[in-house]
Amino acid sequence: MSSFFYRYETKCGRRSIALGYRAQNSTEKDILIKVSPEMGNNLYCFQIGEHDVVWHDDKFGLTSYYTGNPILYPFPNRVENCRYGFEGKRYWQIKNGIPVYMHSLVYDENWGYREPVVEEDGVTLETYLDIDETHPVYQGFPFRHMISVFYRVTKTGLQIRHKVWNKDQQTLPFGISYHTFFTKLSGNDKTLLQVPAQHMMELNDALLPTGRLLNTEHQPFDLRSPVAIEKLDLDNCFTTMDPSDPVVVDYTTIGLRVFMTSTDDYTHVQVFTPKGRPFFCAEKQTCSSDAPNLDEKGFVKEAHLLRVRPGEAHQGTVNFYYECYSPNKEVL
Repeated sequence: MSSFFYRYETKCGRRSIALGYRAQNSTEKDILIKVSPEMGNNLYCFQIGEHDVVWHDDKFGLTSYYTGNPILYPFPNRVENCRYGFEGKRYWQIKNGIPVYMHSLVYDENWGYREPVVEEDGVTLETYLDIDETHPVYQGFPFRHMISVFYRVTKTGLQIRHKVWNKDQQTLPFGISYHTFFTKLSGNDKTLLQVPAQHMMELNDALLPTGRLLNTEHQPFDLRSPVAIEKLDLDNCFTTMDPSDPVVVDYTTIGLRVFMTSTDDYTHVQVFTPKGRPFFCAEKQTCSSDAPNLDEKGFVKEAHLLRVRPGEAHQGTVNFYYECYSPNKEVL
């Protein structure tokens, strides 16, 4: 019997898919994720042992960007005045006739999916959107293409891989982010966050990046060493880091650390720590907020807007893995 498995479930009256790993010895933990492709492709459960590290609340519904792990694509976070420019053209970010300012166009879509595949070293679910002139996303992002998101559970954690295949005759710009809502399993004072970034992006009054980078050294927003969530009040984007250096969420009272690493194209991390809420967010991103407009203004490196030429594809991966330890003792 394989240690990896999948099963179909029902969530909010719609199909969801669970992928998991059964621990084989005392040094491992069971891993379980649950995804609803039909409801925005939201990953609303990520359990490590008995602990669910992803926060979600059914009252928001899974087709919300305010719960679980919604996918932000093609431009994460904010787009100034719901408009963007690329290669001399101007576009409205619009869907169903309504301008979209925040978190872009796919978090409420009904994604297709293929039967999960169980292998010796993992179980994988492929999900996708095939976007052409008839698709509602095309109105605000008029590029024929396919985006696939692959969820893979291994014995060490979770991998989320994107693949964007340009089926159009023009270059396609994009960015992608996973808006991960982490639970505060150790409360505000004992849940720690570490982001190994040298800079934070300056924002204007509309919370849009100016293009200027602020050095984090000796600043209240220096997260290169672990900081308790209660000390933070952020809705900011961090950059200038080695993607192989992990973002770390440390639940000190239960002895659980969750690490996020990525391929080199994930150059930014958005941190959101609202006061009085049972969650916080640490979001791996391939670009800044308002990336196409920042790019058009000449802040190409700071924006890090990705481009895919006609007929080509781009893919990248975010990794979540964990370690357990006894509080005040060495890692197990």
